[in-house]
Amino acid sequence: MSLHIRLQALGNARDTLLRQPIATALTIIALAVVFALPVGLFTALSNLQQLLASWHNQAQISLYLHDDASPQAVAQLRRQLQQSPGVVAVRFVDKNHALADFQHYAGMTAAIQTLGENPLPASLIVELNPLAQSSSSLEAQVQQWSHEPIVRSAQSDLKWVARLQAIVALGTRAVYILAILLALGAVLVMGNTIRLHIEQRRDEIEISSLVGATKSFIRRPFLYQGLIQGILAGFLAWLIVAIAFAVLQGPVDHLANLYGTSFPLHALTVGEGFLLVLISAALGWLGSLVAVGRHLDNTVS
Repeated sequence: MSLHIRLQALGNARDTLLRQPIATALTIIALAVVFALPVGLFTALSNLQQLLASWHNQAQISLYLHDDASPQAVAQLRRQLQQSPGVVAVRFVDKNHALADFQHYAGMTAAIQTLGENPLPASLIVELNPLAQSSSSLEAQVQQWSHEPIVRSAQSDLKWVARLQAIVALGTRAVYILAILLALGAVLVMGNTIRLHIEQRRDEIEISSLVGATKSFIRRPFLYQGLIQGILAGFLAWLIVAIAFAVLQGPVDHLANLYGTSFPLHALTVGEGFLLVLISAALGWLGSLVAVGRHLDNTVS
């Protein structure tokens, strides 16, 4: 098939869309909204996961050490912990710092002084990325650490990590389901649009068939119509998501400032944006293909 024929079909598709600018614009806008919704939710979920991953100071495991643990053994265990999956940082808290922290937060200085000696053990505080691995893997990891020779006991609260991971998993699955349903809706929207174009050009199609035009020749401009509208809808959806996140950045900055931190929102990268355009183009082509396959056979004798 020559390039000239393809370019001619592409020009035919472009001219058809330009002859009905309002209908074409409405179709592109409808498709863009359909694409922007799941993509925006995916991007928001990705930002949420980045935010939760930064809460490593809230996901901590305290490993209390035996009093006779040597500095060499503590240093070796610390290096071992730092190489474990999901571990962000490991810090050593000696007995004196543990006592000072306890007195500061508990306000029991007088009671501690009556003991005559420091009863608190040294410890290793392990900070974790709560989304790096499953809660069951974290629990198994903590159990393994608690059996180290120099570890007296381990303290952790992983229930909130399990709840957090369950919420993220639920959100991810819900977004996938929504994306599939909206992708199906996009195919149906495009299919209905192409069906209307076929009905409007029924006489032209029949004449072309009578003079010897093949079904592939007749079908090609309609497929290019779906492809063009899908591409334009993808770029518009990319723009919608970028604008939405730009508008949300101000309130997010204000909220982050109230907590004494900062959290820049990340919209689609260039690669992700072009992937969106590619997917939207494919869905536009697929919708056209379905419509042409169903309705063109009824038009061409």
